Amino acid sequence: MNARIVLSVAVLLLAGCASSAERQAEQEKMNTLAETHVLLGSSYLQRGQLDVAKAELDKALKLLPDHSQANNIMAVLQWRFKDYDKADRLFRKALASDEKNANAHHNYGVFLCDRGKITEGVRHFDAAAANPLYSYAAEVNLNAGVCLMKKPAPVAAEKYFREALRLSPKLSGALYQMARISLDSGQALPARGFIERYFQSAEDTPEGLLLAVKIERALRSKNAEASYALRLRGKFPASPEVAQLHALSAPRKK
Repeated sequence: MNARIVLSVAVLLLAGCASSAERQAEQEKMNTLAETHVLLGSSYLQRGQLDVAKAELDKALKLLPDHSQANNIMAVLQWRFKDYDKADRLFRKALASDEKNANAHHNYGVFLCDRGKITEGVRHFDAAAANPLYSYAAEVNLNAGVCLMKKPAPVAAEKYFREALRLSPKLSGALYQMARISLDSGQALPARGFIERYFQSAEDTPEGLLLAVKIERALRSKNAEASYALRLRGKFPASPEVAQLHALSAPRKK
């Protein structure tokens, strides 16, 4: 009697272990499948295939509704669809599921900054940058600085741009912003250094060339100013910056 009871209990325990192992295997299978759909959704989103991206992300969220990265990427997609309320809810859900998701903090920071919520956006940039495993800390600092320039708050922004350049010395966006801040604060010579480094790291842009013209004008370097102006007119003749160049070059009324 006792032996049979013990044996029965042992059989039940073994059955329980088997069920637990099966459940774990099934969960791992769902996790892997969900991750695959998230990766596919992200890839399609980057290619601009929004409907296909949504289908893949829907599959991921059907398997795991609280999957942090799936909600994060779906939030970015809804942002692209201009459904801002839904995007905001999804970003919050992503971070509620995993408050250490640096990519979600980064994306949400850009979203909030775009919506004019500067202080809240910078808080999420700071959270992303604080994660030592996040690979895009330089870009986070750049975006935080750009966000602060919308206030504008150049002194606070400069700290982020300098940190971005410490992490990635050739980051062109940060070099451009530092050239701009330097010129605006009356430091034309450091501005020249930043804009020259910018052109070493990036292709010519209308914004960069116009800023270079302004810097060389401030330094009274007519040859360099003319050279940058020629590049701007030659490469981007229809750009708004060329119109600004004409206004800049027009003689002042007495």
